[in-house]
Amino acid sequence: MERGWKRHQRLWLFSGVLVFGVGLTVLPAAADGVDTAPPATTADAVSTPISHATNSDVTTDQSVTVADSVTHHVSTTGAAVAPTNAAANNVTSRPTATVTGSDSTTVPVNKSPTTSTAPLTQQSHVSAPVAKPVMATQRPAYIHVDQDNFTQYFDLNGSATYDKPTGIVTVTPDKNDQVGNFALKPKIDASTNFTLLGQVNLGNRTSATGGADGIGFAFHNGNSTDIGNAGGNLGIGGLIDALGFKLDTWHNGAHMPEALRSGAQVSTTDANGYGWANDPDPAQFGGFVTTTDQQIKAIDGHAYDRWWAQTDFNSVQALQSNDLNGQFHNFKVSYDGQSRELQVTYEETNGHVLTWTKLAPVDRQAFAMVVSASTGGAKNLQQFKLESFDFQQAATMNVQYVDLNGRQLAQATVNYPDGAVVNGTYATS
Repeated sequence: MERGWKRHQRLWLFSGVLVFGVGLTVLPAAADGVDTAPPATTADAVSTPISHATNSDVTTDQSVTVADSVTHHVSTTGAAVAPTNAAANNVTSRPTATVTGSDSTTVPVNKSPTTSTAPLTQQSHVSAPVAKPVMATQRPAYIHVDQDNFTQYFDLNGSATYDKPTGIVTVTPDKNDQVGNFALKPKIDASTNFTLLGQVNLGNRTSATGGADGIGFAFHNGNSTDIGNAGGNLGIGGLIDALGFKLDTWHNGAHMPEALRSGAQVSTTDANGYGWANDPDPAQFGGFVTTTDQQIKAIDGHAYDRWWAQTDFNSVQALQSNDLNGQFHNFKVSYDGQSRELQVTYEETNGHVLTWTKLAPVDRQAFAMVVSASTGGAKNLQQFKLESFDFQQAATMNVQYVDLNGRQLAQATVNYPDGAVVNGTYATS
């Protein structure tokens, strides 16, 4: 054990970065030992576990830098990574892990990383340091978020700003061409209950008077750092296996994608490039949205990969025009981990409560969460006021595939064969 590392038998989280790799599988790691990694083949595995835990609120990050000609796959859970083919580029490891929380510590994965190489199909190589893991308990952490600790658990992106005294997130100001969101840093254990309680302000303009676009809530199977596409996608399109809900204040007709490349390579602010599906008829409405991996025809006549967002027309309920009055309206999202039922309620100006329910897929193990809004040629002040958010925290693994300039090449899913728990088995592709 490295000097200065501490043993704690408590839950911890992790987030990892995988650079320029395709289709890797993560397996359980050895219980102890600091060893030189043996030569790796597609059937063997090497590991880079993080060997530190502080408390139930921590997040562990690991970074990898790109060099010239090997592929490096990293695991931050004490799990092993099975190497696979990569493009003709290399990743060289200079990993460190920063553990944040009440006992903030910077932990080196390995002071002197060892290297093992073995030819793969395209003459790629694998380099991986090995460190001694500390086992942590698998009990999920219960988290209560309110206005005081909001920024500890949520990242603000784009135009989104937070006012701590009021608990109000201004997702978009009342300006044209704005995109904002706030994303939950850890993932949610999908087998347990959660409740998001607050209020929404959709602005004071209807679509007829130049108001747009609305607010979207999404629970998805991608990274906790992923952000959906803007415009007609309302921050939901582009997310992996998303179960979303939107309060939509602008009717969008279908828009054929203009970007002639995979959706993963389209900027989240390039709505016209990504394209979007047709909205239902009500000018303002609430309804569920889901994303599926589809080949969508673009303006050149060829089809390109998209996590395509489509509104569940059967779930749509119209919103009254007088609800766009610049006032906050009670809003609640609740989820039952046993029945897998997601329920959304919204209180209209007249006191009537609209209710939507939908079942989440039974195989979903962890939810990443993001709340987003956008404006374009039409605009509105769009806000969310947090009262409380209570959830059980799941193990969190984030994966990115990027080029030498840090641009995303592809999106990745992470699955947990033994459940989304620390030190469990996970796989990504």
